[in-house]
Amino acid sequence: MKLTVLADLHYYDPSLGTTGEAYALRSGSDQKCLAETGAILDAAFAEIAASDTDAVLIAGDLTNDGERVCHEGVLKKLYRLKAQKPVYVTTATHDWCCDKNPRRFVGDRVFGDVETVSPAKLQELYYDFGERQASAVYTTHLGTVSYLVELPENVSLLVLNDDQNGKGKAGYKPAHLCWILQTVREQTALGKTVVAMQHHLLYPHISPLLTGGACCGDREELLEALSEAGLRFMFVGHSHIQHTDRYVSESGRELFEINVGSLCGYPAPMVQVEITKDTVRIHTAFLKTFTYAGKTYDAQTYLQTHAVHMLGGLLDALATDKTAAAKKLAALEVKQSEQIVRKYWWFLHFAAVKLNGLTVKKAGAMLNRLPGGVKFKKEDLRVLQNVPVLDLVYTVFCSILSGRTVASEKSESYARVIYTAGQLPQSVLCALPASKESVQRFCEALASAFQEIVYGSAPDNLQFEIGRRQL
Repeated sequence: MKLTVLADLHYYDPSLGTTGEAYALRSGSDQKCLAETGAILDAAFAEIAASDTDAVLIAGDLTNDGERVCHEGVLKKLYRLKAQKPVYVTTATHDWCCDKNPRRFVGDRVFGDVETVSPAKLQELYYDFGERQASAVYTTHLGTVSYLVELPENVSLLVLNDDQNGKGKAGYKPAHLCWILQTVREQTALGKTVVAMQHHLLYPHISPLLTGGACCGDREELLEALSEAGLRFMFVGHSHIQHTDRYVSESGRELFEINVGSLCGYPAPMVQVEITKDTVRIHTAFLKTFTYAGKTYDAQTYLQTHAVHMLGGLLDALATDKTAAAKKLAALEVKQSEQIVRKYWWFLHFAAVKLNGLTVKKAGAMLNRLPGGVKFKKEDLRVLQNVPVLDLVYTVFCSILSGRTVASEKSESYARVIYTAGQLPQSVLCALPASKESVQRFCEALASAFQEIVYGSAPDNLQFEIGRRQL
């Protein structure tokens, strides 16, 4: 049994606007692409249709923000793919515009008069992409659905909708969770391997500092309950990063959660799952090329450049003038952006200008004067003396998105400098006479996160093999 898992398609229909200042600000403030999504999906779907995969799983956020025109567009693409491969989807909050802020862009203006789709309507729209083949279905209080599909080779696919737990967070109401746990227990008792998929994270990948807010509510209880029920594999999306973690329950049961990055953002991952008699092999492939507006692009270069611009564009705006900075912050959905710029302009502008011109050698020399035991090595500062500090920032950002470690992509000097930067706050804190416990915990978490970003941890984010059943 071979499966391909995708997440966060975020299809954006061109009729919502692809030119003008308002669109440029919106597009430039997002890690993922907008106008290019149709071309990216077409390229990925064509590659999948020509592959030997047996089925395609898509873990929610199929549309940009629940716009009806986006649902209509992505459904056409899904039906074309379904003609070649079975397709199973779950929907998520972006599919019913949970923030109630649908937008279209004309010139320098933004309009909110865009028709969206209700949660209950999603069940009807995507009925052919899973529920029609289901052997069991649970309808949530929102009108969305979770369902079970029995696949060949003793594999059961459990597709879950975790949009609300009734307490203001993602997750499940008690009756829904009861159905999920009972389903997992029943399928496991029958000797089936249960592969589950939902949109939000159970596990705070890399660090709660980065992905804690992307998790379901009551995640600790959910992880323990699901693993104890027998669930071993969970595929999720939402955070737009490619990462794998392993949870071990109190009784020693393992649950592997594979966080699949957004298909329309760097690095456009397509996770391939091969289930044999005894093992599950997971390998992540990345989209190589796509054709947009008559031109074929290297997908990795294009998407990485777009993602990095989200950070670089903000610094450029802050280094330019107040108007550009306020517009950029507003596009990033920073509240009271104009007031912030007016109040803190001198500091923000000065910091942006200095950061844009700062090299690793200069920054390292200054930071080495701080108290604490951790220091940058002189040899590393010499090797990277002319490298902009921002290049290291972008390296860390792209590593988080792709799941590739810094050490595997860059030189030893790059890796050591970035690792040391992550350890500095904790080192300085330890050299001070006193500090708050909350600050200590933050610095420890930051150091741990940088260690994983630079050097990784087990299991590997991009490929690993494990036994199909619990030991």
